[in-house]
Amino acid sequence: MKSSFYTIPLFGVLVYVNGELNKISKTAIYRHTMGFPEQIEFALNVNIGKLPKVSKVCICGMGASGMAGDIMTDFADGFSDIPIPVIRGIELPKWVDSDTLVIVITYSGDTKEVLCLYDRAAAIGCRIVCITSGGELLRRCVTNNDTLIKVPLKTSSRGSLGYILGFLASVFEEAGICNSKEELQRMIPSLKGFRDELLEDTNSTAASISSSLEGKIPVIYGLTNMRSSAIRWKTQINENSKMIAFCGIVPEFNHNEIVGWTEDSTSNNFVPVFLYDEDASEMMRIVVDTTIKMLMEKGIDVKVFKVHGNNMEKNLKCIILGDLVSLYLANSGNVDPCSVAAVSKVRERISDSE
Repeated sequence: MKSSFYTIPLFGVLVYVNGELNKISKTAIYRHTMGFPEQIEFALNVNIGKLPKVSKVCICGMGASGMAGDIMTDFADGFSDIPIPVIRGIELPKWVDSDTLVIVITYSGDTKEVLCLYDRAAAIGCRIVCITSGGELLRRCVTNNDTLIKVPLKTSSRGSLGYILGFLASVFEEAGICNSKEELQRMIPSLKGFRDELLEDTNSTAASISSSLEGKIPVIYGLTNMRSSAIRWKTQINENSKMIAFCGIVPEFNHNEIVGWTEDSTSNNFVPVFLYDEDASEMMRIVVDTTIKMLMEKGIDVKVFKVHGNNMEKNLKCIILGDLVSLYLANSGNVDPCSVAAVSKVRERISDSE
């Protein structure tokens, strides 16, 4: 493949983009998703103020706005004494009470399900932190004198993940849930370097993976501690690439899905992608290696991406790669990665039905 290079400023940083991604590299969603490390850095440097220490917490968010909750939950599971569920729906669990910190996240501020959760939390008298760029949530938050963290209104929900993640890490730190700010700050240089290597890669790891997914249905698998990155791959391929995609978790895979992969004659329509944690325990690596070998023995084209680092760093590196893969797929499919017309249409219909 002939390579030509372009420079695109990302928060003052010049990044080299392989010419294969020329069309997509000029879009806002590309600039925002590839500016992921800089977004985190920006958010971590914002003073969100003091928060009371808590013993119970939940995160309310849908779609890309809830993704930061998944990432932080994957991280906090190894460090926090407090369980941290991500609520995606319109009802709060019964255990939520006035002593619970409820973190409400919606980039637009107008997500119906999240507004329902906010109203329920307010009615209970919960301590509420709102992370949003504006909309109805901002209005209600200000009216009720809740803690407000304002996301820069520069992008879309899925293009603002770095901002939301950085702000959420600050909330976790201030509320005594876990020491997440310093850990996230420490890995920013590594994330920037990984991103830049991907974009300068003449063999193009992202392009190679995306080409193997063209005309197929991707199914992304991660270990339990990397669940959030598998979800992000799926949703970015759904929204950016306009493709059906699914995700799952290993070792749960070996108790059900492996039967379908190895015995269903239609499995060749799908491509499994494994986000492989090279720092996993020996037992877990044996489980994953055995799984991949069985699939390959059945003639299934398995894609494996191996990653090092601590738990959150591995997740974030996989997310950067998955975002880029989804944009390559949008480029090859000649679709607009910025448009999510179906999401807008279903929201309109729900509003019309109220």
